[in-house]
Amino acid sequence: MKHLFPISATALLLSLSGSTAFAAPKKVDTTVLSDDWYTITLGAGANGKPYGYYNDHVEIKKGRLFYQNHVWKREEDYINEEQLGAFAENSPELIPLFFNFHSTYRTSETSIDGTVVDGKLLTVRAKQGGSELPIVKKALTSKTFFSIFFPYWLKQHLAELKPGKTLSFRTILEDNIEQGFNTVYGSVKQEKPDAFAEKSGTKKFLVDYRSLRSFWWLDAEGTCLRMEMPQQKMLVQKVNKAQAQAFLNGAQPTTPEE
Repeated sequence: MKHLFPISATALLLSLSGSTAFAAPKKVDTTVLSDDWYTITLGAGANGKPYGYYNDHVEIKKGRLFYQNHVWKREEDYINEEQLGAFAENSPELIPLFFNFHSTYRTSETSIDGTVVDGKLLTVRAKQGGSELPIVKKALTSKTFFSIFFPYWLKQHLAELKPGKTLSFRTILEDNIEQGFNTVYGSVKQEKPDAFAEKSGTKKFLVDYRSLRSFWWLDAEGTCLRMEMPQQKMLVQKVNKAQAQAFLNGAQPTTPEE
């Protein structure tokens, strides 16, 4: 995974040439909304093995909503990374603006950049293994948002999700090269509380998305403390930063972050 929107070394050198002092950095209007860390375990129960960890960072930057996700995964004895950053309008519709995705698998890299005009036309430029792929253009229907914003969307609709009620949504998958960045539909509904929900004071939700089912446990503020994907035998738990960064070294948390 790469750093988003990197400053060109050439541009940096040009900005400093001919100057004997550093200019004071411009103040950026930024408000951090959340910064959460999670671990990913594959396998059930005692057979579960540490697979990866990730960081979700959400902020309002210059009046726009910015969501950044950074994932570290252990695959075939390599630590591979994926990083996705996206901007949307800070509105209930989360109207998409643009995104940047980058992943590394061993020595191979994939980079994808997408921009949306007036919330209606998506243009995607991608490069895989050093080769540029054909430009993709897609018309978007209203109320379609970038998939990275789903946890934020879910948090914003928490009050509407009464027992027995189902809410539908549609998203753009930012790394969806094979499927041509088509719109993906999903739904979410509240489930009856189970033992973990009662113990943690959370609400349990069923999410149907991309023909996969997952269960999410959200606290009163809408933050996900736990997620399970039974078909993939995957468990995601919210932890602190130190636990997450130590996870692939063998430190396995047994309970969510307090």
